[in-house]
Amino acid sequence: MGSQALGSEAARAESADARTDPARPPARRRPGLPVVVGLFAGAWVLPLLTHLTRSDLLLVFVIVFATGGLLRVGSTVLDRLMATLALVFSLAMTAGLIFSLWPWGLQPVAVGGTALTVLVAAYLWLGAPPPWRAWPRRVLGSDLVLVGGFLAASAIAYGPSWGQDSGGRLALAGITGDRLRHFNLFDTIHRVGGYTFLKQGPSKDMVDPGMLATYPPGQHFLYALGDIFLRSNVNPGGSTGELQRYNVWVSLGYGFFVLCVAWAARWAAGPSLAGWRRSFLVTAIAGWLSVATYTSAVWCTWDPQVLGMGLLGLLAAFCFRPPKDPRTHIVLVAALSVAICLTYELFAPFVAILAAVTAYIYRKRLLPHWKLLVVVAVLAVPAALSEYIAAVDAGLNSGATAQSIGFTIPFSTLALVVMVAACLIGFASRRARRRPSAWAGLLAVVLSGGAIIAFRIYQERTIGTTSYYYPKAEQAWAVLMLVASGTAGHLLRRPRLPQRGWAGLGVGAAAAVVAVVATGSYWYGPVEVSKPHTTASNPGAVWKLRGGTNWASYWLSGEHSPSYVAAMQNLLNWRLLGDGVPTLVVASDSQANNVNLSLLLATLNQDAGLLTDPINAGMSTTEGLASVGVDGQDWTPVLLNNLSQFEASLAASPVKLRVIVTNAPLRDKLNDWAAANPDKISVLYKPDINNPR
Repeated sequence: MGSQALGSEAARAESADARTDPARPPARRRPGLPVVVGLFAGAWVLPLLTHLTRSDLLLVFVIVFATGGLLRVGSTVLDRLMATLALVFSLAMTAGLIFSLWPWGLQPVAVGGTALTVLVAAYLWLGAPPPWRAWPRRVLGSDLVLVGGFLAASAIAYGPSWGQDSGGRLALAGITGDRLRHFNLFDTIHRVGGYTFLKQGPSKDMVDPGMLATYPPGQHFLYALGDIFLRSNVNPGGSTGELQRYNVWVSLGYGFFVLCVAWAARWAAGPSLAGWRRSFLVTAIAGWLSVATYTSAVWCTWDPQVLGMGLLGLLAAFCFRPPKDPRTHIVLVAALSVAICLTYELFAPFVAILAAVTAYIYRKRLLPHWKLLVVVAVLAVPAALSEYIAAVDAGLNSGATAQSIGFTIPFSTLALVVMVAACLIGFASRRARRRPSAWAGLLAVVLSGGAIIAFRIYQERTIGTTSYYYPKAEQAWAVLMLVASGTAGHLLRRPRLPQRGWAGLGVGAAAAVVAVVATGSYWYGPVEVSKPHTTASNPGAVWKLRGGTNWASYWLSGEHSPSYVAAMQNLLNWRLLGDGVPTLVVASDSQANNVNLSLLLATLNQDAGLLTDPINAGMSTTEGLASVGVDGQDWTPVLLNNLSQFEASLAASPVKLRVIVTNAPLRDKLNDWAAANPDKISVLYKPDINNPR
């Protein structure tokens, strides 16, 4: 299709899309000076009152409500809410660059007062009506499906923690070393009042050096800011309770991801998709995301990736089918682009592709606003690159990182084929070829697929296989395909069934049930997972599900619970968690378990940065030390060498350590060493640490 024809089709589609957006109300007469002064004063009085009454969470609702009143996106409550959340979350992460540098940190009065002041200024400048007059009031039946998907996915993510005592919830919250490092960033941002890469001085003793400046902390910042407003306190309180709250935040984050992608597909489909077809689409996507491969991101603890994929889905929605106002289009794309780069840098190429595609398809409506484009680019590009620049300065090697080895659960070939077909099949009809949103979706999917292929070739030529980050990039590509699949929904035109009233509700419910059955979005029966010998390059590739098992049922079964649940329960009862004493634990024959348990204690004590070498290097030499004296096991040359290396790491520790051990022979050896090095360690003997209560 030629550019002139495509431009004219875009203009016609814009007119059609405009009918779904409420018209901008006429400008109102600007208020007098006393009212203006009162509004600006109220912007600070309200945060002071909510902070004094410990109800700062109300400020979040006020900010969201007021921001939504400025937008003219969508004709339903949920459409407006999703656009508003996309903007508020993205601007909060962007403003975090400023909050990290000013003297008030993340104090709710300062942050809330500033946000309300900006909103008051925006209302006065635009002459906008009050937000209660600007919000739409229409709701759709598929809104119930989307909200239900959010709740169900959040509940599944929280999964095995339901019904557990505090020790069990703590162990599940800190299920992997990755989860502990993510919580470490969340906790540190909470305490220092800003991004760790901008506050490296006060953060360095608390954060693993590998995370301090080289890992994007946008997700951790957003959750920490939300936690501060939830508690009306910049002090997160006891670290054990904070870790359990973080687990709730990431569970809600998974639900938000499912909501974003399913809603984005509905938005991309536009008003041409209604009734049972709309219910089928959103149920199929939300249900599948809640139980299939993506669920492994929960127990693999890829917290930033999950939020990043949700934001990527929102960005795709507004790039494929932008709002009526080109200025809103520009601001939403820029804000979401910054937020994604601050959350998960791997998705930056997809961000660039989406921005380029939407700029090309809708260039005629954007070019008249070139001044705003320039201003936004000047502000957004440095903000998006800020953490990456800090990471490179701290020694990040992008090539080596792209070749990292790690555990992943890759997509099935069948799922990828179905998604590709869903994106392409719509172009079998002339109607799709007349829609600029469909062309935008097709171009984005094809170009992103090319980027995926290039990444695969790069990995295979450098390390001989695909590894860790390739399946993650593939998952992001699949998100774009799921959103783009909404543009093919018009093909489901027959049979013509009722869309309104009780009959329409029944038809929609039936379509939702069919979608659940078609996608297998349910779980039942015993869990069957085969895990034969794994490979170093891609251990997740050999995991197979059998019978009625899916990844949600596997997670909910509790089979993936960490092996140190009993140890966590006992340490909590003995008041040894978060007590401020630098501690290492040798309670398992597995060095990985000793590393994770020691990292958990260091994280709760805010000294993970100080203990990086004792934990990573020292605890990696503890294989077999906990079994000496058990079932006649004696000291062997290998175990004595492991002990010697462990003692060398203790000698290099910058602080005195408490070492918790479970067997008498190791206790005696370490006590002898401690007698010669009294300023290095103290030994605590806890033989029953692994015994369930």
